[in-house]
Amino acid sequence: MKKTLLKNIAQLIRVTQQEHGRGNINGAMNELSILHDAAILFSDRFEWIGSSADFPNELSYDQVIDCSGKVILPGFVDSHTHCVFAGDRSDEFARRLRGVSYTQIASEGGGILATVSSVRNASIEELAERGMKLAMEAMNYGTTTIEMKSGYGLSLESELSLLKAIDIVRKEVPIRIISTFMGAHDFPPEYSDDRSTYVDLLINEMLPSIKEQGLAEFCDIFTDTGYFTIHDSMRILESASALGFKLKVHADELTPFGAAEMAGAMHAVSADHLLFCSQEGMKAMKQAGTIATLLPGTAYTLKLQYAPARTMIEQGLIVALATDCNPGSCYTPNMQLILSLACTNMGMSIEEAITASTLHGALALCAEDICGSIEVNKSADFIMLDTHSYPDIVYHFGVNHVQETWAMGKRVV
Repeated sequence: MKKTLLKNIAQLIRVTQQEHGRGNINGAMNELSILHDAAILFSDRFEWIGSSADFPNELSYDQVIDCSGKVILPGFVDSHTHCVFAGDRSDEFARRLRGVSYTQIASEGGGILATVSSVRNASIEELAERGMKLAMEAMNYGTTTIEMKSGYGLSLESELSLLKAIDIVRKEVPIRIISTFMGAHDFPPEYSDDRSTYVDLLINEMLPSIKEQGLAEFCDIFTDTGYFTIHDSMRILESASALGFKLKVHADELTPFGAAEMAGAMHAVSADHLLFCSQEGMKAMKQAGTIATLLPGTAYTLKLQYAPARTMIEQGLIVALATDCNPGSCYTPNMQLILSLACTNMGMSIEEAITASTLHGALALCAEDICGSIEVNKSADFIMLDTHSYPDIVYHFGVNHVQETWAMGKRVV
């Protein structure tokens, strides 16, 4: 593969730590490992990193790019999205602005179930087209790894369609796509009065079929008031784990439900949302090494309280940031916007937000050995900012600072 040399980089933000063990990076979110007047040699992976003055003359390359006055960051890792769906819920957004609550809309058959209806009437190709469009938009804003969930089908056939659509997106877009099965996103209307039967369907039919076809790496579940109980969530997650799925939980988004405590007890890779996470939940997650994935775009859109990011960081949890891009409660693939919300409304420093949206996002996808930081032998995923200083990505908000996006050694934007 062609080798490229970046030289004269004004600021190289590496986001590295000496060790990547989950217990070794908790309190180091402000340590970005910054190099000035730096250089990088890479193919599909980073091969040499250091100062421009120290670049070894014996190393060869095929092209050189002068990065004077530019900032280089790791590509964003968006570890929580629902980018494959059908339909439109802009009418619900307008109703919420007029004062109607998310839970009321859901009780009327809107919310997730409105998208379920649209998905069940869409083809795999139509679903994939939406996912590809959002993935390309995410790339423009600097995302190089993105997780995509199913969860808007709520039947074996429709969930398989969503996961097959995600697989098409993976093959068509030049960034890393990681898939998650979320048949436990809600209860479908045909099982609204027989929830236990749907739980049995998830355990006995859906999970085994999806595992057999190799369509998802993770299993996620919405554990909260009105959705899946702690008991049912544990049954589903235990079954998923036994099949080899890695676990995630939509936890305590709407109420203090005890889902974070359960996520810790189940040793979930991440618990996400956490707007109403308790102190006990934080302790359980920290003990288990469960990543706290915070989604400030959803709190912003739904006008809810923000997750207690400062408390989590001060207590030593590993905090990640993601968009939660979805058709109902946060319709954006823009990670730069998420950093701005995290700093302004959740009290995170710019350095913490960058770490949370790169290395810690990779941890939330068990991909920290592949991406999330600029280190030798990791995938050459990075973004070039048209700015002299990295704080501009939050300070000068509302604009796209990404001049170029590179994924796996290829310039994709």
